Amino acid sequence: MNEIKTHGYQLASKGKRFIASLVEGIIFILLTMGIYLILGKSVSEYWNSDFELIEIVYSAITGLIVGAIFYPMFIGNLGHRIFNLKVISEETGKDYNKAEKGAIRECLKYVLGYLLIPIIWILWDEKNQNLYDKLTKTLVVEKNKNE
Repeated sequence: MNEIKTHGYQLASKGKRFIASLVEGIIFILLTMGIYLILGKSVSEYWNSDFELIEIVYSAITGLIVGAIFYPMFIGNLGHRIFNLKVISEETGKDYNKAEKGAIRECLKYVLGYLLIPIIWILWDEKNQNLYDKLTKTLVVEKNKNE
């Protein structure tokens, strides 16, 4: 178990962060496939579409929207909420719950995900931070029991 504490919180483990991201990703894939079906497209069109540069733009926009919506409500994204995690400022320990900050963090996460850098970075980081955590100076921590 991860014993590193900071600002009165226990850092979220690499495994818990991975599972939270995976569950969030599955939920968003299912929602996207549902939208495809509503628009009259087939699920195979969703899976067989070729990668285009515009997808990075769509990912950036989606990240901005998701972050702006979820961070004020959950102090993190949907995966954080499901697994009782939250995002705090590495410098002050304050909740990272502003829409604009959440939008930037999630945008970086979605865009950098194409390069696999965020996934690989966390494996060797002592604070369990991804590259976008480093850029935004954030930590993902376990919520305290009274939160």
